[in-house]
Amino acid sequence: MDKEEMVQLVTKEIMRQLQQMPAATHGQSSQSQQKALVIFTGGTIGFEQGLAEIKKLQDLCIGVTVVLTASAEQILGIQRITEVLGSHIHIVTAHSPYPGNILREADIVIVPVLTQNTAAKLAYTLSDTMVSTLILQGLMMGKPIVAAFNAADPMDSWRAQYKMGEAAPGLVQALQGNLKKLKGYGIQLIPVHTIAGVSQQLLKPKEQVAVNIPANKKMVLDATAIQTAAQNGSKSITVPKGTIITPLAKDIARDCGMEIVQE
Repeated sequence: MDKEEMVQLVTKEIMRQLQQMPAATHGQSSQSQQKALVIFTGGTIGFEQGLAEIKKLQDLCIGVTVVLTASAEQILGIQRITEVLGSHIHIVTAHSPYPGNILREADIVIVPVLTQNTAAKLAYTLSDTMVSTLILQGLMMGKPIVAAFNAADPMDSWRAQYKMGEAAPGLVQALQGNLKKLKGYGIQLIPVHTIAGVSQQLLKPKEQVAVNIPANKKMVLDATAIQTAAQNGSKSITVPKGTIITPLAKDIARDCGMEIVQE
């Protein structure tokens, strides 16, 4: 058996064992990549920090689809999104068809900037925009919804910087009451700088993959096996001592934050 045939044989064995792993959270196929649906409203408070948090998730090989409201497209701009997340990123705008299939496939819905306007609509269960409809339907599907509350909280320090923290008690109570309702609906309201960390906890990465190869065979770990494990949500892969690891496999493992453990 030549080297190429051996690589194909070992890759086939790795693929077979990965396919036997339990299905992913929310009933996804074990072969599917974890996906985040990220909704940007037109708010600017915390936008840059929220965008940086989404980039952290993207760097962990989590698939990201971005939804932009009409105001977000105008105020924030598609160009800024692609500068940080890449020109390849899938972006849904107000002119796009309703992304129902994308919502169904998403493992998590993230709102990096929850505006007071969006919070008010959600608090009164108004489905009169694409964003409010997506979030309410996501809740009804039982999907985790994470939203940064900074822009919606009338007493947040961001607003104090712009001298917008002087509202009458009645208005403060009403705006904070909206946020309290959203918590009751199941939306996790968090500070913008914790988006990546909280989302990772909710996505619950899988346990490490152990690959068993007969002792009389020399194993070769190639890029295909690493990509499959990463898309399956694994954060490490265990191989027998002496395994040959291709340079491309090492590069992809590093980019995806995956550890290769040799027994």
